[in-house]
Amino acid sequence: MTVAHRSVSQYQGFVRCGEAYRLEKIAKAPQKQAAWFVQGTAYHEAVERWEKSHRAYGPEVMAEWFEEAWERDYAAALAVEPDTSRWLTGGVTKPETDIKRRRERGRAQVEAYFEYAVDAPERVWEPIEGHPAVELPFTLDLGGIEIRGFIDQVVEYPDGHLRVRDLKTGTKLPDTAFQLAIYDHALADMFGEKPGFGDYFMAKNNAPTDPWNLQDYTLEKVTRWFRQMDQAVRLGLFLPNPGDACRTCTVSPYCNFNGVNARQYPYEESANV
Repeated sequence: MTVAHRSVSQYQGFVRCGEAYRLEKIAKAPQKQAAWFVQGTAYHEAVERWEKSHRAYGPEVMAEWFEEAWERDYAAALAVEPDTSRWLTGGVTKPETDIKRRRERGRAQVEAYFEYAVDAPERVWEPIEGHPAVELPFTLDLGGIEIRGFIDQVVEYPDGHLRVRDLKTGTKLPDTAFQLAIYDHALADMFGEKPGFGDYFMAKNNAPTDPWNLQDYTLEKVTRWFRQMDQAVRLGLFLPNPGDACRTCTVSPYCNFNGVNARQYPYEESANV
């Protein structure tokens, strides 16, 4: 049997809305562009480069890195959808205004991260001397389901305890620690270190959340959940979940619940993917 390759983002997308997952991952329907995607990747790249440089530069250089990444990813998004009036926004803001504001906000968030990090008690952990645990790649086998991904950061506090961390540039606070728990298990698999706690660094607040206790997300539980998700995908079982998330769904025009172009990508069971 072929080993399935899954990820945390795939699992979360499937649980959030099976129909959106089907359209994005299976049907490969065209997806709407949004400035928040560009902001997020540019922020992550600037922070990653700074931490991997062993913090050798100031906030001005970090801001330059952000701008470089923004220009590259913005151009790539425009190549997909040149008409920015069709881009998604988080509310009633015009796309052109949203793009401008998110670029300014992202740059400010990068500069603010510098100010936080240089005074914070925690530092990025180095599992191997000279190699900071930033955007740490992992492959985790969960009962034959291969989970691939990247851990944004593993930080170490003065008393020696570790914490897995994910960077968030959005405004909505995550309501589950599932992502952090998978990072926790991956870290244990790679280095024999299992912090048992994690947090989200919210760029909007320029600070980490309170630590999340990850003990309830046992290896047995997350393995079962991924196996069930994988089975559902292979059977072509994709349940729609209409609600508030529809407002920012990148494939909503093709949704078989109420999409205006739903007939272009009809639902079919037994996808066996």
